[in-house]
Amino acid sequence: MSQRSFVILSLLIDVLCIIGGTTLAFIIRFAGVPPAFNFNAFLVAAPFMVAAYLIAGWVYKLYTPSHIDTPWSIFRAVLLTTLTGALLTTFILYIGAEQTAAFARWTMLLSTVIIFGLMMLWRLIFLKFGSISWPVQRILILGTGDIALNLAQNLAKYHERHLSLVGFVVELNTTNGGTFESLKKYAPVQGSYMDLADIIDRTQATRLIVASPADSRETIETVALVGAKSIAIDIVPGIYEILFSSTDSIVGDIPLIHATDQQLSGYSGLPKRIFDLVLATLSLIIGAPIMLIAAIAIKLDDGGPITYQQERVGKDERLFNVVKFRTMELDAEKNTGPILAKDHDARITRVGRVLRNLRIDEMPQFLNVLIGQMSFIGPRPERPFFVEQFSREIEGYGERLQVLPGITGLAQINGGYATTPELKLKYDLMYVYHQSFLLDLQVIAETIRVVLTGRGAR
Repeated sequence: MSQRSFVILSLLIDVLCIIGGTTLAFIIRFAGVPPAFNFNAFLVAAPFMVAAYLIAGWVYKLYTPSHIDTPWSIFRAVLLTTLTGALLTTFILYIGAEQTAAFARWTMLLSTVIIFGLMMLWRLIFLKFGSISWPVQRILILGTGDIALNLAQNLAKYHERHLSLVGFVVELNTTNGGTFESLKKYAPVQGSYMDLADIIDRTQATRLIVASPADSRETIETVALVGAKSIAIDIVPGIYEILFSSTDSIVGDIPLIHATDQQLSGYSGLPKRIFDLVLATLSLIIGAPIMLIAAIAIKLDDGGPITYQQERVGKDERLFNVVKFRTMELDAEKNTGPILAKDHDARITRVGRVLRNLRIDEMPQFLNVLIGQMSFIGPRPERPFFVEQFSREIEGYGERLQVLPGITGLAQINGGYATTPELKLKYDLMYVYHQSFLLDLQVIAETIRVVLTGRGAR
């Protein structure tokens, strides 16, 4: 079966699991035939409930075969999908008011458990008896010790998954050359860590597994940035990593943690765009009175323009004009050229300082979100001058340009206007590679807190 066919089959079966599981929950809850009054509430909510579960499944890569190829990965994806689907369904039932109020809470809880069981069961059966035409993965292993050898032995067992081991890379400061001959039974030793970028290009590797313990945190950062644009990177975790992360997949008996992935989170596509459109539209409607007051205050303060547009760098280095309320004096950079905002910046007007404290100056960017130039949440867009400068000075800076820039984000809620670009990049990369619906909700909640307290504003 092709991957496309598997995705279509998965969607169809999951729809049956959601509808059938909820119907079964009603039958069990009411010991037979459920009252029409209660069941009608489910019929009203059913289309939205199905959409909620399928979107959640897409976000957690339930329909990406390579991410659900073990019982553990299936369990993890299905659990997150059903919990998120149930949470979204609860919200749907709440806003449905009288039309959905008869969908009892206990029935909702029971249906969640049944849906989880059904979605797990059919996938485990398919994993045992079905087959998928997998794309070829060309794998490099960074390390030459016992863990690397164990990985090679386990990968050899997955030949039907088209996992092709193309070589080993010698780690830094290695003293264990005795395993080289054993490793060569599975693939050649391609070279040393110092030549990793060239080895990736030469072998056309699509996946790198870091089997060697890292000498330092900087080592892992360097490895990730070397291949982040062209290769998926997994790490065999040590005790420290296990304490602060969760296992993403298992090869044989060896756990792996995804450092980067060729594909960004499934949430970064259509689900996030829908979320952006809904949130930006609501924000414009609710925030219209505030924006009107801000516009009047700016005009009365110095008589200058209310808004200003400035060229920024967006996703994939595309240029666009960002729209903001003006918070600085006219011609603020006339004598200095482009400079970043700093603490107690003398160029900021009286009204501008208030707007910045409350983050009201960002509100016109809701229009940029509607147009599709920005997202509600993501790395802040910078001017071309600074992007060029930081790309030269800060390793990995270009990785933040893989996603749409945002009005708010992890860097904004954890820092301020004057936070260093190096520190902002760490937060940006955390978001780029770990974005999710739940993380976006957390960022929104933290943004509201920052707005109310004024923390981090300049």
